Amino acid sequence: MTRSAKVYVQAVIAAGGIVLAGAISQWFPTRILEWLAFLGVVALTSLVKLRLPNISGTYSLNSLVLLYGLSRFGPAEMLLAGCVATAVQTLLNTQKRPQPIQVLFNMGNVSLSLGVCFLLKGTLLAAGLGSNPAAVMSAIACTYFVVNTLLVSGVLSLLQGKSLSQTCAEWYLWSLPYYLVGAALVGLTVQSQVSGYGEAWLILVPLVYLVHFFFGLAEWQGAKTIASDTGPAASLPRAARTYLAVVLAAGGCLLWVAVLQWQTEDPLRFAIYLSLAVASSTLKVKLPGLTGTLSPNFVLLLLAIVQLRLGETVLIAMAAGAMQSVWRPKHWPKPQQVLFNAAALSLSAALAIGVCHQAMAGLASHSLVGCLVLATLVFYGCNMLIVGSMLCLVDQKPLHKSWQLCHFWSFPYYLVGAAVAGLMTATTLPGGWASALPILSVMMLVCVSYRTHLAQVARS
Repeated sequence: MTRSAKVYVQAVIAAGGIVLAGAISQWFPTRILEWLAFLGVVALTSLVKLRLPNISGTYSLNSLVLLYGLSRFGPAEMLLAGCVATAVQTLLNTQKRPQPIQVLFNMGNVSLSLGVCFLLKGTLLAAGLGSNPAAVMSAIACTYFVVNTLLVSGVLSLLQGKSLSQTCAEWYLWSLPYYLVGAALVGLTVQSQVSGYGEAWLILVPLVYLVHFFFGLAEWQGAKTIASDTGPAASLPRAARTYLAVVLAAGGCLLWVAVLQWQTEDPLRFAIYLSLAVASSTLKVKLPGLTGTLSPNFVLLLLAIVQLRLGETVLIAMAAGAMQSVWRPKHWPKPQQVLFNAAALSLSAALAIGVCHQAMAGLASHSLVGCLVLATLVFYGCNMLIVGSMLCLVDQKPLHKSWQLCHFWSFPYYLVGAAVAGLMTATTLPGGWASALPILSVMMLVCVSYRTHLAQVARS
C-alpha cells in the first residue's frame, strides 16, 4: 500500500470512528427488540453477495435493508447495524481472508455514508418535506450511493494507479442500477406504510428480474441482427403490407375516437405529461442484435394510463411514438414507419386503459399500484406483439425468435420503469402529481446506465 493510500485509509477510519462514537454517546434505546430483529436481518442479507464483473468488490443486498432502516431507527442504531453488516460482508463467504485494515476501512466508509444520510434527512425534514417520505428516501438513497462509491473509489484509485473518474465509472456501471431500483423499492415501501398501499410489495418483481438480467448481461456474447429495419420498409411482403394497413387503420380510428371524446380535467398536467413524454422520447437506447430502440417515455405513458383519460393518453402516446422515430435516427424513417410506431404505442396504451378501467373498474379506484402493475403487463405485451408481428412478417421468421431477443433486453427495462411509475403514483396521492415529477429523474439515470451497459457489450 502506498503512503498516500495509507493516509487516506487511516483518515476514513478515523472520521468514521468519530461519527460512530458521537452517535453512540447520544444513544437512548427505545425499541431494542425491533432493532435486534432488524440487526439479524441485516446480518443475513450481508451474506447474499453479488460479484461485480471486472472489479474486485461485491454488492450486497444489505444496502436495501439499511436504506429501509434509515426511516425507522436513529443514528446510533443504524451506524451500529451498518458496521455489523459491513463486518459480515467483508469477513464471511469470501474468496480471500481480508486484512484488519480492510474491515476497519469498510466500517468507516459505511459510518460516514450513513452519517451524511442522517444529516441530509434532518435537513429535509426541517425544510418541511416530512409529508413526502418517498421523495426523502429517494434523496437519501442517492446520497448513500454517491458517498459510498466516492470513498471506495478513492482508495482503489490510489492502490491501482487509476484516475478517480475512471474508478468511479467502473463501480457506477454495475452498482448504480441496483441502488436505483433499491431506492424505488424502499421509497415505495415507506410510502405504503403512510398511505396503506399494501400492494406496493408487488413492485418487488422488478428487483428479482433485474438481478437475473444483469447476470445474463455479464455472460451475453452478442446476437445477430434479426431485423433489417425498425419498422415497415418501402418494399414489404404482401402479408406485411396488409398487416401495416390494419394497424394504421386501427390507429386512425382510435385517434378519431380520442378526438370525439376529448376531455381534460387538468390541462396543465396534460401539457406537462405530453412535454415530458416527447422529451424523454429523445433518450433512446440502441439494442444489440436489433435495430429498434428503447425509450423511458413509457413511464409517462404508464402514468397517463392510470391518471388521465383515453383521449389524453392516446395523444401523448402518438406524439411520443412519432418523436422516438424521427429523433436522430441512423436512417431517416419513411412516413409509414413513423405512423406505425405511433399507432403501436397508442393502441397498446388504449388496450391497457380498457383492461384497467373496465375489467378492473372496482380495483382501479382503490388500488392504483395494482392497476399500474396490470397496465405495465398489458402495455408491454401488446406493444411487443404488434412490433414483433411486423418484424416476423418482414423478415419471414418465426415470431418467437424475435420475441425472445426483444424480451431479454426490453422486459427488465419496462419492469424498472414500472417501479418508478409506481413510486410516482404513490407519491401523487399525498402530495399531488407535481410533487412526483422529480422522481422521474431516477428513470433517466437508469436510461443512461442501460446505455452504458449496452455500449460495453457492443465493444466486447
